[in-house]
Amino acid sequence: MRTFVNFLSLVLVALSPIVITSFQSPSLSVRRHHSSHSRTAVYGLFDGFIKSMESGYSGGDDSPYAKQKAVDDKRRSDQQEKVDARKAKGYTELKDVKKRTFVKMKYNQKKDPEPEEEKEEKKKLFGLF
Repeated sequence: MRTFVNFLSLVLVALSPIVITSFQSPSLSVRRHHSSHSRTAVYGLFDGFIKSMESGYSGGDDSPYAKQKAVDDKRRSDQQEKVDARKAKGYTELKDVKKRTFVKMKYNQKKDPEPEEEKEEKKKLFGLF
């Protein structure tokens, strides 16, 4: 029994540093070592991609970004003018309504529905033709 307790305490002492370090963040020296030495060579791998992405940007007022921004601003100002016109026109309130209206249940409903003419059915040969 005494040897079992000694063995258990030895295992706890041996495993405690491993458990403690697993809950701590890695030190700065370890992080610095990994970030400075890359295992993959990335030299110029994305240069062509970046060049093609930046090729359409000329800067200033001639850039596609500036042109699209101008179109968006114009569209936004047109929408704001419509909103202002609706506000100036005013809103219909319930107290302003003079006549009651009801929902139509069917569209294009005639007041006096006409009976449909019955079509003559042709005699079929054995019920097929």
